[in-house]
Amino acid sequence: MRVTSDSTAEINEEGSGYMAEHRVRKNNIIYIIPDDELFAKWKSDEAFIDDYGRLMNRKPHRVLKELKHYVDNAPLVQQSTSAPPVVPVRNSSPVKEYIKDSVRETAREATEIIVDRAVDVFFYEVLPNVWHKHIVPFYHRTKEALTSKELKADAVITKSKANSTDVAIKQTKPSTKMTPEEADTEKRKVLYHWLGMLSSLKKLHDAGEMDIDSTLAQLTEPAMLERVNALLSENPNLLETDKYIVLHSLLGRDLYEERQLIPIRVAEITTIAVEYGYDAISDKMEDSCNG
Repeated sequence: MRVTSDSTAEINEEGSGYMAEHRVRKNNIIYIIPDDELFAKWKSDEAFIDDYGRLMNRKPHRVLKELKHYVDNAPLVQQSTSAPPVVPVRNSSPVKEYIKDSVRETAREATEIIVDRAVDVFFYEVLPNVWHKHIVPFYHRTKEALTSKELKADAVITKSKANSTDVAIKQTKPSTKMTPEEADTEKRKVLYHWLGMLSSLKKLHDAGEMDIDSTLAQLTEPAMLERVNALLSENPNLLETDKYIVLHSLLGRDLYEERQLIPIRVAEITTIAVEYGYDAISDKMEDSCNG
């Protein structure tokens, strides 16, 4: 039996050829620390006993051992117990401890290097490859498909008007029912087509893929711009986060103020074109900006 200098702890050590068992008193509860290594951590304040009876390592913070414990209302009385002959405890070699610490530090540093490398590879190699090999081609295919569908729809509408007669036949046509999710998907297609033209203005023009005046005319066409503003005003959550960030970056401002849309103006579209380096804007576009 040995009482430590801390008045709140009492230790009972047993054994010669096996690890000693230590009993520690805390708040009138006896906790059993099963071996010398854990006891040494507790005694050197590298570990502590929490309110749930667990021996916790301080750094890093983790559970070392779920301790057995019991309530001891009676004062601890020294009892003579038969124990095997006590043999000197072999002290740990300083060289051994140094080697162990060096191995731990080397392993920690190696782990940090591996994690850093993995993060670098993901952000600087994997993501760019995915973007250029999959996302960009998908965007171009989607834009071409949407443009083709809109052109076909315009052709059908024009043909229908040309073939119409003065005699109107009233018929009840069945309406196409759509779920709110399907409706939002179709609305997003319209917005993403318009946003795609806006965000690709400079890149596609430099590549000779589009005419700047024609594209600006489409972007600032009153009916199109009114449609875009109406969709954004109707549902602030219609744009996905990445698309909202792109539009926010191009405009240089927030789209909403107190959940109310700040309409996109023609002048803002032409300003974006100027920022890309286009000084020659048609008189028609300037008149629209002034208006």
